[in-house]
Amino acid sequence: MPFDLRLVAYDPNGSRRGLLPHPLQIEVAFPLNDLPALKFSYSKRAVGADLIATPCEIGVQWSADGNSWTEYPEGRFLLIHRAGDQIDQQSVWQFDCPSYLWTLRKAVTFAHASIPPTNGQRVFSSSASGGFILHTLMTEAQARGALSSFTWTFTGSIDTASASWSPFMGMGIPLGTDLLSVLLRLVEYGLLDFRLSGARQLSAWKPNTGALRDLTTGASPVILRAGRDITAAPDVGTLQDLASAAYVVGDNDVRQEVVSVSPSLPWGRWEIGMRQPGITDTTAAHTAGTAALVTAIAERVQRTREITMYEARWLPLRDYRPGDLILAPGNDGVLQPLRIRQVTLTRTMRGVVSGNLVLSDRFEDQDLRMTRLLAALAARP
Repeated sequence: MPFDLRLVAYDPNGSRRGLLPHPLQIEVAFPLNDLPALKFSYSKRAVGADLIATPCEIGVQWSADGNSWTEYPEGRFLLIHRAGDQIDQQSVWQFDCPSYLWTLRKAVTFAHASIPPTNGQRVFSSSASGGFILHTLMTEAQARGALSSFTWTFTGSIDTASASWSPFMGMGIPLGTDLLSVLLRLVEYGLLDFRLSGARQLSAWKPNTGALRDLTTGASPVILRAGRDITAAPDVGTLQDLASAAYVVGDNDVRQEVVSVSPSLPWGRWEIGMRQPGITDTTAAHTAGTAALVTAIAERVQRTREITMYEARWLPLRDYRPGDLILAPGNDGVLQPLRIRQVTLTRTMRGVVSGNLVLSDRFEDQDLRMTRLLAALAARP
């Protein structure tokens, strides 16, 4: 039996209810450093419909043989949104389920018990790491009774791999900001990487470390080959973001022109304007402009790779996951190292499973680091 998916219902923060044997369709997406999402449809007349008639969690399990089933670590979702037609004879309902990580939206940033807020913000000093900030806010939320079943595998001083946290950055968080927004902001600033490592468990690492595996080397590298693992490799490229000069406008009347030293662009000088709140000196403005131009000198490419489960040697979730560097068809179909940014899987009513990968190359990895640098520069107090 080939690769397959199934859904299992669980009580909220509790034990297993039972299998949902007859989903009409399943679509699940696992992005890197973002919120996984599940969509499925189910008839109220089908066996198992009673299991999802009240609030519950849904676990997504995979199997490569039809006998052994495993819930993917990021595969726990909240059944909190449904849509259907009350006079539909088939009584089919659509369910949109965010990751269990979404519960972080239901815990918010409070003022420190003994430190008054500044301009309505909870301020962390320049010696604070992303892990320290997140650990502090989640610990306080649990002390108030929120996030009651949520766990994490890091502390304020070490990450999930027991490495000391870095980098550090002072920042202010507006009071009332939900902790999911805080987490995503920490990722945006390049302070950490994260993924769920269990149904209700969060892991986090220093950026560009434990969450990003290199599977292109070793005795058995992951190589997705055209015709065996990959059925289509569409790319979409654009030149609309090209630029050879940047005009950076910061605070306190800071204005800085930065010109690229790279070869001329096809249409000559193209300029971009950058409004960067938080930048208060020309050195930081020059850094921001230079970072923006590093990734503005080449075509942007969105790479999608359609995958098959029936002839493939390497299977998603089992052999690779978001964040992994693998070998896959790149330009002209030539194998090259590509980073998995998202895995999306679908299952039809007839049990046919297919999917696709969103991939990025080393240039786009550099682009992401530059974007994080710009965000961090703008955020510094």
